[in-house]
Amino acid sequence: MAVKSLRMGVVGTGFGRYHMEGYSKLEGVQVYAVCDLNLEEARFFANQYGAKHVFKDYREMFAMDELDGVSIAVPNCLHAPMAIDALKQGKHVLVEKPMATTPKEAEAMVAAAKKAGKRLMVEQAMRFSPDTQLLRAYFDRGVFGEVYYAKSSWIRRKGWPKLNFPPGGTMGRGVWFIRKEEAGFGALGDIGVHLVDLAWYLMGTPKPISVTGMMWTKVAVPLLKKKRLPIEVDEMAVGTIRFENGQLLTVDVSWDAYNQPMQEVRLFGDKGGATLFPAKVYRGEDIMETTELSTTFGAYDPVDPYAHFVACIRNPEMKCIAPGDQNIQLIKMLDGIARSAQTGKEVRL
Repeated sequence: MAVKSLRMGVVGTGFGRYHMEGYSKLEGVQVYAVCDLNLEEARFFANQYGAKHVFKDYREMFAMDELDGVSIAVPNCLHAPMAIDALKQGKHVLVEKPMATTPKEAEAMVAAAKKAGKRLMVEQAMRFSPDTQLLRAYFDRGVFGEVYYAKSSWIRRKGWPKLNFPPGGTMGRGVWFIRKEEAGFGALGDIGVHLVDLAWYLMGTPKPISVTGMMWTKVAVPLLKKKRLPIEVDEMAVGTIRFENGQLLTVDVSWDAYNQPMQEVRLFGDKGGATLFPAKVYRGEDIMETTELSTTFGAYDPVDPYAHFVACIRNPEMKCIAPGDQNIQLIKMLDGIARSAQTGKEVRL
């Protein structure tokens, strides 16, 4: 039986170019429409990936009956209104991270998906990395036992969007990344969204009950002032999240710091532990790396996020790896860190 060909639209040619590339590699999937305020760039990518339609207004694209699904890769403040509009028009939606800038927005997106009976998936790309899927498979098989604590870190040197990246690249082109009204968060929403989510996912996504946090903007301030760029969002964020079953997660992320750059996730379980970047598992006296893990604990199935989204569209019963309804909790955790930093108090979720 032939598989129905799917027609996908992409809004945003910044990170949206990676969505187009991902869809273009899939059998029975067509990049059908591209939308961006920069029509010249939209036409360039439409030509590159064979899209038949180009739009400047996303509403016109979403109104196309023949479109099956859309990717939304635009400034964070637009994720909710665009996703809700697409869902109302009967489209499945893959939205870039962070899903939304507030829990209220995230909840409205999920409600719209349920009402429409359509898929809403979040592009939490790091969930789909081979090493992450490897460790999650072992968590599910009980290799680590009870994971009672996790720690995530991503420290950059000179890693501010717009400020420290080439102007032609996806991270250097938009001032929106560092405007609070458009981005919602700074480092917390850009890279913290990945590091909180990675540890939480590998802990089995327990229910968060409270959050404390601190946020700073210190190191890049002189250069931001010199270049007349806004100083509105966090450069560094630190958070502690408590879960209902007694588990704890700590996270620290920074776009710039006078410290050693690093990226790491650590899991602590009563039968074993693990680290990411790269994946290692610690059991008894043994330390096992990626090459020997699959032979010790069994194989796992690597998965591509775009292929997974398409598979979820085709099979309504398939369990989604990064579903919108689960992502509400992630937005609540990020929002809790920001509110705690502002008030100096613990935030109950």
